[in-house]
Order: sequence, then C-alpha cells, then structure tokens
Amino acid sequence: MAGMSFEEYVNAYYRGGLDISARYGIRKDELRTDGAGTSDAAYFNTMYGASVFNQLNTKSDVFKLFRKEGWTQSGWRVLTARTVSGSNTGVAEGGAFGASDVPDLALVEADIKEIVSPYTVTTKAAILAEADDGVKGLATFLRAQAAEAHSFYIDKMMLAQPAAGVAGDNMESLYRIVGNNGQLDLNGYDANEMDVYNLDRDAGTSWADAYVNNGAFTGSAGSRNETERALTLDLLDATIQNAIENGAQYSDLIFLMGHQQLTELKQLITKGSGAGATWRMALEAQAPKGTNGVASEPGMNLDGRMGYYDSIPIYATQHMADALTSSSGGSTASMGPILLLDMKELYIKVAAPTTFLAQEDLANVQALKRNYAFMTAGEVICTKFKSQGLIRGLELGA
Repeated sequence: MAGMSFEEYVNAYYRGGLDISARYGIRKDELRTDGAGTSDAAYFNTMYGASVFNQLNTKSDVFKLFRKEGWTQSGWRVLTARTVSGSNTGVAEGGAFGASDVPDLALVEADIKEIVSPYTVTTKAAILAEADDGVKGLATFLRAQAAEAHSFYIDKMMLAQPAAGVAGDNMESLYRIVGNNGQLDLNGYDANEMDVYNLDRDAGTSWADAYVNNGAFTGSAGSRNETERALTLDLLDATIQNAIENGAQYSDLIFLMGHQQLTELKQLITKGSGAGATWRMALEAQAPKGTNGVASEPGMNLDGRMGYYDSIPIYATQHMADALTSSSGGSTASMGPILLLDMKELYIKVAAPTTFLAQEDLANVQALKRNYAFMTAGEVICTKFKSQGLIRGLELGA
C-alpha cells in the first residue's frame, strides 16, 4: 500500500485488492472482471458504497473539503521544537563545527473510526410497500435516505461540541483539534475533553495547542465563563497572522463558518466597523480558486457557498455550533465560532471508503427482516496544531 495514490487505494479497495477489503466483505474472487458481480449482491454492494463515498467527497459540507489519504499507518512524527540556535552558526575558516543537536520529535497516533449508518427492512414492510397506498420501492427509498444520513452525520460529528466528551468511536471534532489547554479553564469543560489522539492537553500548554482567540474569561479558575464580543476584522487578521507566523501559506488556508457568521461578516464589510475595507475581499479579477476539487467563484463572492477574505476562501456549513460551551452573551444572542484551517496540515486518513453492507438471508438473520448499513472507516488527522485557528466568544449583532 505504501506509495499508492489515494485514487489507487480506493480502486484497489473496491476491487477487493487490499487485505482490509475482505474484512468489510469485499472479496476479489466474488467480482468478475467485466464489472458485474459473480453474485448480484457483491456487485451492487460495491456500487452502492462507491456511490455514497463519491457523494461524501462532492456534496457534503465539510468532509469534501479535506484531501484524503489511504490508511497505511496509524502513527506519524511531528516536530515539536527546532534545533537550538547554537548548533546553527557560522564557522570561521578551518574552525570546528558548533554543538551538535537534533530537533525534538513526538509520535502521534490515531485510531480507525468506523462510522455506521444502519437500517432495516422487515418482510411485512416490504410487502405493504407494494400495496396501492404504500411506498413503492421501499428498499431503494430507505437506501437513499441512509446514504444521505451517512454523509450528514459525518459532517456533524466533525463539528461536534468538544465539551460533549471525547470523540470516542466518532471521528474527531475540528473544535477539539483546533483547541488548547486554556479552554479547560472554562466552565463546562472537564478533564481530558480537549485531549486529541494520544495527546494529553491537561498537563499544560504545549506544542499540541492550536491558536484560540477567545473572549475575556471571568470567574474562578476551573469554572470561568467567556465574555462575548463583536466580530471584527481585527479578530480575523490576528488569526491569519498567527497561522502565517507558524508556517502556513495563504494558499493553504480556508475559513469555515456558519451561515450566521457569514451574514454577520457581510454586514461588517459593507456597513459595520469594517466598512471601507472591502478591498480586502479580493475585488480584483481573482482567478477561480478551490480546495481539494471544490470550485469557487472569482472576485468578491460572499454567497453561502464560498467567498473570500484577504484572498482566503470562505466556506459556510449548516453544522457550525451556535456557540461553544461557556460563552456568556451580553444583551444580544450568541454567535457561532469561526475556524481558520491550514489544509496542508489537515487531511482525512481513510481505511475503508464507504462500504454498503447487506445481510439478507432470513435464516442467517433469524428474524423476518433484512439488515443493511453504510460504513466508512477513517479519521481526521492534524499534523500541525499551531497553524490552526479558532475564533470563539462572538456576539450576534453586537
């Protein structure tokens, strides 16, 4: 598997050419070379799964934004500190080298997360569905609904509230990935709730902390609340500056926000405290730009699909939280957070592309029903936290 492109990995998986394929019921000896299955079930199970994986990569709000890589290993090394300055110095003619040093490295490991969307068709329901007043093609209808739900809930778990507990068997939340030790001081966050992968953020600030631009904290240590503030261009600029200073390139950055935040930003740019700064919205004839195949519009385009701020693409999704835990609004309602993501350092590692599972033999099921499910296995991976940014503690209409 080493050296495979992701396209090669996916094709090999669906053709039963990977060891992991058989573990999810895709076997090479059950697939004919002409594209049809030795059994109809083998062919259609592969086809349905591939169709939903394509949907995930083209029609989802969040999952589609990330590049994908095959799951060839579970761990990766990250640079936690550069070599000391004393080992990188000029040397006089004929002089000795400076002190030898090596950069500090840490091993980060992630587990495969298996996301399953099951559904069942009973024999009675299938019979009644064909009646005059029934839902014709019940199995097809339920399969389509399960496929849509599979895509919807993977997006949703990728933006789950970090204070809802650790990810567990779900894919990791971007809010936790783009989090830090400081958030544990907030009311509503318990120990370990900002831990990510095998990394313990409870011990103190570290290289594993992302940049979080939050409102002022009030209250006692360990149970503080966050005072919300208005969205300003200064907040966006500070977050961009942090990303750039930590090695990110403008071409790798994207903003991810809710439609509520997008509307607020539109109003800020056109008539709020940011009025007069519209030049920063890429008014020039900017070439179409995209992220991992997701196309954008040229120029200033702040619609709900995609726009720009300071040449950085903006994506909007329905899955952004209205407000993160411990935000405390003033006279106006809370507004959801804004993420600035360094996409060079974020990707989804896929162990098993979406697979359709079917258990249709009533004798084996030992019940008058047929069981089905869509399953995708993988995890969201971050190889550098410092260049990721989160703006939280925002007030709507302030």
